[in-house]
Amino acid sequence: MADRRPSISLVTPSLNQGRFIRRTIESVLSQAYPGLEYVVQDGGSADETSTVLASFGESLSHRTEPDLGQADAINRGLRRSSGEILGFLNSDDILLPGSLDAVGRAFADHPETLCVFGAGRFIDEHDALIGDYPVWPDAFSQLDHACAIAQPATFFRREVWQEVGEFETGLHYALDYDYWFRLRTRFGAARVLYLNQPLAAARVHPAAKSVAARGRALEEILTVVRRHTRHVSLQWYLARWDHVLDGRSQTTEPHAYRLRVVASALLEFILKNPRTYWWPTLRQAGARRLRRAAA
Repeated sequence: MADRRPSISLVTPSLNQGRFIRRTIESVLSQAYPGLEYVVQDGGSADETSTVLASFGESLSHRTEPDLGQADAINRGLRRSSGEILGFLNSDDILLPGSLDAVGRAFADHPETLCVFGAGRFIDEHDALIGDYPVWPDAFSQLDHACAIAQPATFFRREVWQEVGEFETGLHYALDYDYWFRLRTRFGAARVLYLNQPLAAARVHPAAKSVAARGRALEEILTVVRRHTRHVSLQWYLARWDHVLDGRSQTTEPHAYRLRVVASALLEFILKNPRTYWWPTLRQAGARRLRRAAA
């Protein structure tokens, strides 16, 4: 029987992640996916990245040239790709075994599906498991409240890229969140499929953007959410005030929100959102908490 799995183009934007990029590349190439096109778009790394890339020979396509940041590097890589399915994997993250096969089969079995995303993991700089990535099966319909989507475990058809357009180069932390909003606006959430299996792992380490610049990342997230929805959920205000007043990471040190965090977040939520948004979002947040407690 002919292989119905579509071709996949995967782009890795890279800049000075030489200590991790070999592990990233190996996690992709070891998938042995027959229709894989793998592109590494490097912005001019000054570390050992070029040596690592050269060591893989013709197993991957790589280019080094100045860019405007992560989003621009992804766009450059995707422009010169040809696969039916597209995705990007940061140069410190990894794919988990069998993920591309699962993604390819999902798209083949569901031709109406435009986007597939799966569960994810958090790992440390030594590949040790930290915990599960917070992914919701209905994440695309809940984008207003949170971005419960593991970016490295998310793939979409070329049709999405052609219709939605390129990643926003003015964004440096929430470029994927913005893209998911745009995808949903153009196509709706019904054509997105969740795979209940871990597909990728995001690496948490001191130099990671989401760690080193958590405050700036949260501010950009709030801007993106407000741009797309004209309001900001209580969940995002909690995340922002938890960072400001507590400082611990919910990823590496899960903890209950302190009372002053909740009070500050609730006050900002009320002051900066229209009154018509207060009750629906608080009721939905409460219902979700009850469902999780009962699970």
